Amino acid sequence: MRVDLETLGKARTPISAEKPVIYIAHGFLSNAGHMTKLEGLLRSLLPNATIYRFGYDWKQSVLRSGAELADLIFKDGGEQWPLLLVGHSMGGLVSRVANVILSDPVSFASFVWTLSAFGYQDDINFLKSRDFGHKAKREVNGIVTLATPNSGAMLQGQVSSYAALIQWAVNQVISPRLPSVLDLTTDRLFRLLQHFATSTPVLSVAGSQMNRFTTGSGQIVRSAVKLGLNLTLPHDLVVEDVSVDLSKSILPNEVMHHGNAPYVHLRAYEDCTDVTHFNIHEKQVVAKYIADFASRC
Repeated sequence: MRVDLETLGKARTPISAEKPVIYIAHGFLSNAGHMTKLEGLLRSLLPNATIYRFGYDWKQSVLRSGAELADLIFKDGGEQWPLLLVGHSMGGLVSRVANVILSDPVSFASFVWTLSAFGYQDDINFLKSRDFGHKAKREVNGIVTLATPNSGAMLQGQVSSYAALIQWAVNQVISPRLPSVLDLTTDRLFRLLQHFATSTPVLSVAGSQMNRFTTGSGQIVRSAVKLGLNLTLPHDLVVEDVSVDLSKSILPNEVMHHGNAPYVHLRAYEDCTDVTHFNIHEKQVVAKYIADFASRC
């Protein structure tokens, strides 16, 4: 286990005795079923944990999905057990939104009236219907984001030119006007989150530092040339480490800039093999990071 996590405090032992309630949120173009392997890995390390795979409509806004997760947790109860939110890719952003709501539902409810200024006018009525203003705070003991575009997946300067390939593909098969795509390709979600503060410990995990595609010799690069795209692929094939790492965020965030949350960022490796955006949630080493993190929060 990397020493990075030592900054979060001493791990309780044995880790297998921990009894957290864990909600796992999937990412873009995905569903809860894709998180089955991660659930199994966590169950083997945390046999006393209660684990849910949270499913949501990836096409809707991250704000709405996060509100749905928070609403579910409020209804499920279980306040006597530590609560851990784990999100892969866009699911990490969903978890951050849920944490903001759970940590201070009254403040969030008072902010709903202003959401049209951020481009979320279509979500206002839904959020009002959740009645967060009458909910009691629910402590979140920790958040783990896996290959999450914490500063935006396709913002200029945040990722390499691989974003051009993603945007080309999105434009071919997915409407760029989808609420989720807007959250990933504009700064509206990040402008919203900077109005909040949190003290929830956060662990962000990025993929491998190097892989065979980053050299420019991979089939993806060769295929992209035919599309007129000159690519330099990011470390995990989709999101640059600089975007995953909240400490390098261009815009202020609720975790480090406005909040006082303990924060750790690290890369994942396993047996000298690549840990990519697409398999990071299926790696044993990542499950071990999450279990160790749970024992410190």
